[in-house]
Amino acid sequence: MNKVVKFFGSPWGQRVILLIIVILIMAIFQPKFFSLDNVSSILLAIAIYGIMVCGMLYVVILGGIDLSIASAAALGGSILSVIAKGSGYTVEGFITGFVVAIVVAILVGLLHGIMNTVFGLPSFVVTLATQYILLGAVLIVTKGAYIYHSDYGIFYMLGNARPLNIPLPVIIFLIYVAISAFILGCTTYGRRLYCIGGNPIASGLVGIKTKRDTIIAYVICSVSAFFGGMILVSMNMMAGAATASGAVGSVLTAIIVGGINLAGGEGGIPGAIFGALLVGIINNALILLGVPSDYQKFVQGVIIIGAIALSVYTGRRSENIKTPTTKKPTKKALDNAQSAEI
Repeated sequence: MNKVVKFFGSPWGQRVILLIIVILIMAIFQPKFFSLDNVSSILLAIAIYGIMVCGMLYVVILGGIDLSIASAAALGGSILSVIAKGSGYTVEGFITGFVVAIVVAILVGLLHGIMNTVFGLPSFVVTLATQYILLGAVLIVTKGAYIYHSDYGIFYMLGNARPLNIPLPVIIFLIYVAISAFILGCTTYGRRLYCIGGNPIASGLVGIKTKRDTIIAYVICSVSAFFGGMILVSMNMMAGAATASGAVGSVLTAIIVGGINLAGGEGGIPGAIFGALLVGIINNALILLGVPSDYQKFVQGVIIIGAIALSVYTGRRSENIKTPTTKKPTKKALDNAQSAEI
């Protein structure tokens, strides 16, 4: 009994309580919430933003942030759309568009990482700037118009195929989660990221190549955003500047609600995915209840404030207010750093 009380008094327990409350409310006021069609819609929404959450997690573990993911997703979807449609939706055209989008994503990630590590610019400032640069690139690629698709070939399949009656985006998302969980939990690169996020100075002193590993994290984040955007465009059969509008808010809300420490060094896939699940369910519930979109943003903001308040209440904020120059190396960070293969 004491273990149950202790669990529900913990941050994880309180998040579970919130999830249960939302589900109970929907069971009372909107029975359609549990229909197969609606559950499928929730899973698809979680899959798209969940891929972006997984990518963002690498950067947040380092104590950074990427505010450009919405514009990156829109650019990825637009590049694929223009090239695929221009080729007449051939397999070759689809592959070419996909490869070009991924190459651009890698270049964007490299830019973010280099500006942050080599030039010492805060990730907030860098990605805030590239957010507008990428949005401008979207308008150039699409010529300021939306691109609509009507072909039901391979382009359509990326976001709408259902192998074994399971939406393909959900399958891709689960694979993405498994890979990210393995990288962060079972590889020396994952351990190095936690070391750098916990204390970049100590990590550098024990020989970890912090600049290299940070740049790789930003590349992973950028590729995840572009990839999520391509899937989203395929699902909606439409591309444009507003392809993934609101993605930044949804992803950051999932990260915060999932208990990921924005100061770096803490957090993992389970928390991030739970955050994405909770945010996806709440957003869907608001839509079913007929809540206007403006109020949905209001609720999202309240959720973020509530999650931060919970973090303060449980004592997690103590790490958030420390800066890399004053943060003392923790025993866990040093042990992980020494065990990491350089």
